[in-house]
Amino acid sequence: MQAIQKQPDLERLFRDAADDLARYFSRRHGDGAEAPQDLVQETFLEMARGLERGGKPRSLRGYLFGIARHVSQAAWRRRDRERAIVSEQPAETVAAPVPDERIAAARETIDALPALQREILDLRFTQQLSYAEIAEALGIPVGTVRSRLHHAIAAVRERIASESHPS
Repeated sequence: MQAIQKQPDLERLFRDAADDLARYFSRRHGDGAEAPQDLVQETFLEMARGLERGGKPRSLRGYLFGIARHVSQAAWRRRDRERAIVSEQPAETVAAPVPDERIAAARETIDALPALQREILDLRFTQQLSYAEIAEALGIPVGTVRSRLHHAIAAVRERIASESHPS
């Protein structure tokens, strides 16, 4: 009976979150070897397995993005192993022209942030997860989420301000 109750939740969650997850994977992997939809399916399979083992997460969406993060990391490791075997050189990427210098400065600043801060920014502003959902997804305290998000935003604002008003 319990599995019957979980199924509609998973189906609804899939309908509500599959597109967000696909965009999350597309941003993280670009035109990588694995299609975002394959990673979305792998994420939901891992989530279903985790729920079968027991326990109810505080936030299904936060739990889902935590699994997506691990699936993404595993995909990067697979990709790195495949590149090592084939010994390919990584393809060069061509940056799209940026019409506004402030946008370019913000992107550079975000790219220079520590990986965890970049991920928190992405989960908060692109995926629109709550602080509690981000904390669950990353396995860190809510206070750490708040602190790192605050520092990341402050760094971006400071860079934009210094670019706009050089001393």
